[in-house]
Amino acid sequence: MAKIVVIGGGVAGLTVAHELAERGFDVHVYESRTSWGGKARTQPVIGTGTDRRRDLPGEHGFRFYPRFYRHVIDTMARIPTGDGSGASVESRLRPCTEAGVALADNRPWLRFQRRKLIRPYEILEGIDVLFQQLGFEGSDAGLFGLKVLQFLASSEERRLQDYERISWWDYLGGNGYSKRCQECASGIPRMMVAMDARNGNARTIGTTSMQLLADFATTGIQNDRTMGGPTSQMWINPWTDHLKTFGVQFHPGKTCVGFELSGREISGARFGGGQVIKADHYILAVPIECAKALISPNLASIDPQCERLREANVDQVVSWMVGIQFYLYEDVPLARGHMVFPDAPWALTAISQPQFWSETLGNFRRHFGNGEVGGLLSVDISEWERPGKFVEKRAKECTPEEIKHEVWSQLKLALNMSGTDGQTLTDDNLHSWHLDDDLDYSAGLPPLNGSRLLVHPPGSWALRPDASSGVPNLCFAGDYVRTHTDIASMEAACEAGRRAANVVLDREGRSDSRAGVWSLQEPAEFDHLKQLDAELLRVGRPHLFEIAGVKHAFEAADLVRRLSQVTGLSYIENLARQFRITDVVNNMLGRFGVGR
Repeated sequence: MAKIVVIGGGVAGLTVAHELAERGFDVHVYESRTSWGGKARTQPVIGTGTDRRRDLPGEHGFRFYPRFYRHVIDTMARIPTGDGSGASVESRLRPCTEAGVALADNRPWLRFQRRKLIRPYEILEGIDVLFQQLGFEGSDAGLFGLKVLQFLASSEERRLQDYERISWWDYLGGNGYSKRCQECASGIPRMMVAMDARNGNARTIGTTSMQLLADFATTGIQNDRTMGGPTSQMWINPWTDHLKTFGVQFHPGKTCVGFELSGREISGARFGGGQVIKADHYILAVPIECAKALISPNLASIDPQCERLREANVDQVVSWMVGIQFYLYEDVPLARGHMVFPDAPWALTAISQPQFWSETLGNFRRHFGNGEVGGLLSVDISEWERPGKFVEKRAKECTPEEIKHEVWSQLKLALNMSGTDGQTLTDDNLHSWHLDDDLDYSAGLPPLNGSRLLVHPPGSWALRPDASSGVPNLCFAGDYVRTHTDIASMEAACEAGRRAANVVLDREGRSDSRAGVWSLQEPAEFDHLKQLDAELLRVGRPHLFEIAGVKHAFEAADLVRRLSQVTGLSYIENLARQFRITDVVNNMLGRFGVGR
């Protein structure tokens, strides 16, 4: 049986190990850390647990499992919990039935119940209500809604050719919004990853935003979910235990430093200390900057993808998203879901976790720490280049204590109303805090960040590799690999791992069923407009909304509604004549198989 060396023990590496080990391959996973899970792992605060309680749990980033995370959820459903219950890890996810938004304007923060939005008018009404509650001007919702519908009605070809080359901010016409809306719109995309509207490309942010909008408010277990306990305890540890039953061998604390070549193939992977490991296939499942460091000139000369990675200025395509946890004497549940702080200078998002852990683990203070901690507020910091409000320095210029002070103060500013007796967050309720272990302050400021994240600036798709390499026994896996998911996340890493496994199966000539890979789904009401847009792009024409001079969201929604009724040929013919696109419409109808 072919031997597989997987370099990297994060979600991508564990996924490819899972898919190949299930199919009988001899899989070995090497990881520079001594723990598994990569950016998804739990970071215990060593020494804080007493009397057989676990150490307080820290973490790097989001614990966010939206509905479109199909690959991750499918993988979880195939991992037993290992507690004798017969259940899978998927059963440990808990639904987030609400979302919260808090602004630093001394108003009560907003809590949104979830209901699914699919049809154009429903999407626009949801946007309108949200913008009103945030205090934006009426014209803001109209412009934003128009651009949302245009994106949904744009073909994949236009998104890749045009929208991938511009920022989300430019696509939205960001300078046309009110000042208040501009301040918030810049930070809202950070609720997914460390990117902002001005720097992230329109294709990537738009595609993910459409998934979130379409699923904005689903009730029940299919909506936005979070884990019912620390990630390593609930998912990663059962996963590695399960993989061991298939014979997967894990090698922690092993850092790959390069590859040896024989002709056009890799003949061995070199590790620190001079050890060389030989295998039939090598899976590079490390972050993009680590992958770049492992690409030698000889390797780059074989594969154009390797050459692009070697030549890339990685600093221009990655940024920081770092976690900080605040441990509270008494729990402060906030919303039953994720909180977004759109106008916080450091682009904060947060979730109060013990409310989701009670069903799976019981009372928090009985299981973690020294018995004093009853609450845990986990926060992500996604903006590290702007000065804070209270410590007037960039986050990268701050000490850990200054970061803690600034983030805690930004949270209090948004969540506490002045002049009221009831304060959501108080200093005397703060027990302690933990900053991401992947920040290294040993050499002073700024710190080194061992877990940077791809942020998809315009044009970055051309840099990113496919899972299959031109080197016959090398595959790429990681959240930067080209995937349907696109955005750097656990879901993209899982999809990339599956794609790498399928490449190995193909190269081995195996007839096994392939690892499942699924595309994203958007509302079917837009399918006809996407087909029309593909034809318009093919003949060098702009989007229909631009041809028609559509200025308001509800005009666009009416066009979508009418064109979605493909049997209404008289309307389509009138549309074609009105906008002088008869030839394009005829081609579109031909693709639908509709007779004239």
